[in-house]
Amino acid sequence: MITFALAFVLTLGMTNVYAESVWNWWYTLLLPGMLAIICCLSMKQEKKTNYYHLMTLSTSKRKLMMGKIIYMGYVILTSNMIIFVGASLGGFLLTTRVPLGGAAITVLLLTATQLWEIPVFLFLSERFGMIVELLICLFLTVGGTIIAPTGKWYLLVSAIPMRILCPFLHILPNGIPTEAGNPILDMGVVVPGICLSIIWFVFATILFLNWFDKREVK
Repeated sequence: MITFALAFVLTLGMTNVYAESVWNWWYTLLLPGMLAIICCLSMKQEKKTNYYHLMTLSTSKRKLMMGKIIYMGYVILTSNMIIFVGASLGGFLLTTRVPLGGAAITVLLLTATQLWEIPVFLFLSERFGMIVELLICLFLTVGGTIIAPTGKWYLLVSAIPMRILCPFLHILPNGIPTEAGNPILDMGVVVPGICLSIIWFVFATILFLNWFDKREVK
């Protein structure tokens, strides 16, 4: 709702920009921020009970934490679907240039390429707390926005979703619409970007689960 309201206020009186603004604010800032906060609150609730559920259930800590990661993945997917519906409906009423089919594909691509943030944010929130987690989240988001339009987009994992969504949403990470013939609309980056994101997710998940499983819960 914050995303929809923010886009409406910032684009009031303008045409062909509402859905673009919704998606742009969502994947460059609000989605990572939302996920960071949810991960932190989830771990904070575990700490309040002194990890009671992890210590009393017969299921291993690794499996329980993997369940938390899967749940967070569903949160991302559901949130992206809500954004798709709201942006599409608002774009229909207020005019938009975002392709409906491209926006639908974006729901799946954005979900797959943001999964790596879950184990990273869970670790940061458990180890350092919300302030450090949000600062690192902001750094990754800003860095991704800067690097995504360049040829080095694959070097920073946070830049990958911002880069591969351009051909589907027809907007740059800074919110400016792309014109036909712009090299950033090249679809050749999509498959490599998805593969890199999945590799990062698997790597970060394994590291986090191993760290948490060996950690002594007090």
